[in-house]
Amino acid sequence: MAINKLPRPVRILFKVAFTVLPFIWIFSRIDTGRIISSIAGVKWWTVPILFSMVIAAMLLQGVRWWVLLKASSPELNLSSAMGCHVRSVYYSLLLPTSTAQEVIRTVMISKKIGRLTSWSSAWLTKIMGIAVSIGFSIYGLTALSRAMNTGYANRIIAVSAVIVVALFGLSFSKRITRPFRRIAMRLIPGRMAVKAELLREGIYRYRYKKAHLFWSCIITFFTQLLIIGTAPMTISGITGSWYFLECLAFVPLIEMISMAQPLTPNGIGVRDTLFAVMFKVLHLSNEQLCIYAVISNLSIFVKLIGAVPIIYDFTLKKRGIR
Repeated sequence: MAINKLPRPVRILFKVAFTVLPFIWIFSRIDTGRIISSIAGVKWWTVPILFSMVIAAMLLQGVRWWVLLKASSPELNLSSAMGCHVRSVYYSLLLPTSTAQEVIRTVMISKKIGRLTSWSSAWLTKIMGIAVSIGFSIYGLTALSRAMNTGYANRIIAVSAVIVVALFGLSFSKRITRPFRRIAMRLIPGRMAVKAELLREGIYRYRYKKAHLFWSCIITFFTQLLIIGTAPMTISGITGSWYFLECLAFVPLIEMISMAQPLTPNGIGVRDTLFAVMFKVLHLSNEQLCIYAVISNLSIFVKLIGAVPIIYDFTLKKRGIR
């Protein structure tokens, strides 16, 4: 039974449980003496560098989005796009999936540049992030499988490559989408079908915006590297050991799963459960996992930066300036 069909109180109970229970489980397994010594061993630079990396990644996401939007709307300036992006980052604190954040900022910017450009850029932003994340994960898994002489890398690479090729094929090839389009046109109501066709055309136009696509891919590469890099950097600050390849292999998958599920805000709880599995694979202690969970979840509140333009707009409206 789908969770959305359950009564509202039951849905809320499910969401609270999936958010809170992982932390109860993590904290219940720590030893008081060990946690104190583990906290004392955390490097002073761990939190400042983590927060700096999160802010840098957040800003790069906005720049990447602006580059794609500018391909069809050259009059759009960076400040307008970043304003919508930063506001949506703030709202995402309470939203369960990364897609919800993208929907909010897309709706905001569509009032300025129209729906066609805004929604087609949202789709491309999403698939670029997925493709680069899968690429990093493939590299990490391949390196680990060679080091451990395991044979599962080829299967993972094959499945991941199919996903990436399918996403880009569906985006840029009318020949590939034509059979699906015929089926969709029969199933989708008239008005929705027209909107879907316009969106398809808007995405297809990016085939001729190669420079914008290139720079968006470059920015996506560094953005995802920063997001993934927060994990080995934080673990290094806690444990003194560097687990870059392991994080490169598993963190993209953890992030995609935790941000795709609709149960908890910003993936909280689900992400921590998945990291608990990774920590066990790395043979790290429960106390180190506890410290990591606290520090990494504190970084989520960096998104409160998005409240600044919202408060600014509210102040201007109250004074009658807007």
